[in-house]
Amino acid sequence: MTLSINYPMGKNIRLLSILERLSKGAKLSVKEQALYFDVSAKSIQNDFQILNEYFGEKLVKKGDSYTLLNVDSFSKIFNSNPQSIKRFLHLVSMVDATFYETFMEEHKELFEALNFSNTTVYQIENSPYEKLKAENKKILGELEEAISSHHYINLTYTHLAIESISYAHVIPLKILYLKENWYLAVLTTNNEDHTSIFKKLRINFITKVQKTKLEPRNFHKDNSDKIEAQRFLKNIQSPYSSMESATYEVKLRVSVEVARFFKSKHYLKSQRILKEFDDGDILVSYQITHEMEVIPLVQQWIPHLEVLEPMHIREKIFKNMKTFMKGV
Repeated sequence: MTLSINYPMGKNIRLLSILERLSKGAKLSVKEQALYFDVSAKSIQNDFQILNEYFGEKLVKKGDSYTLLNVDSFSKIFNSNPQSIKRFLHLVSMVDATFYETFMEEHKELFEALNFSNTTVYQIENSPYEKLKAENKKILGELEEAISSHHYINLTYTHLAIESISYAHVIPLKILYLKENWYLAVLTTNNEDHTSIFKKLRINFITKVQKTKLEPRNFHKDNSDKIEAQRFLKNIQSPYSSMESATYEVKLRVSVEVARFFKSKHYLKSQRILKEFDDGDILVSYQITHEMEVIPLVQQWIPHLEVLEPMHIREKIFKNMKTFMKGV
């Protein structure tokens, strides 16, 4: 076995790889897997703990190594719920097409039996999503591990417009993908650049991650800060969404020419269709915390959208359009 890989592997893909080799009867040691995936032994131990929750007694531990009693278990998983497995593998094909193709080739007979096409379902060309460099992917893996293991971390954050900022003993909450960019949601009482304890940090600008056992200070002991942040994250819509600001309603009249798009797709998580007018126009409502959550959407669809309320957003868009027409 070659103890190296060419790129950092996400936790889900890593689990799938470990499971695939266990299903072939391999005996896998924690130390070897840590070297193979270039992660900590603790990460691999957590992986095996997740597998143990599913397999129970079938996953046998002896010393530092693990084996599966029944080498047919992997096939049984696929056969037990083929539709769910298909959806999962479609996602894998989107995340890592190379790994997907290799995996499908090694299990050709099984997938032929499941009538599963050995074709990458997703192909993203010229997409606007933020591409992470090799060092950013390594950072992403470290952040995944810190969140899943509930570790506090120290961060170094370097933006082109500012000097490096050190965030000490922060609580990493979740990795976000908002408007084509990757973010890390954290709680921190380091307020060098902002007064909020909740921050969304661009992962491409995180240059160093270090685990720490020191508990963050100045948070509420009843964990209310984290509870509030997790509640906010469930409803976050945009990089501009603010945890500190109260929500307010925006109402838009959408013309009949484009109404079908808004009926079939939520452009923001809070979107609701309140009414359909006699001429086919529709009344759409959004709950926002910051005007920039909705202004780019409206400007994208001009002249087919009209802001009915609040007036300050209507006036801001009118001002933007005047500036644009002047070429300023």
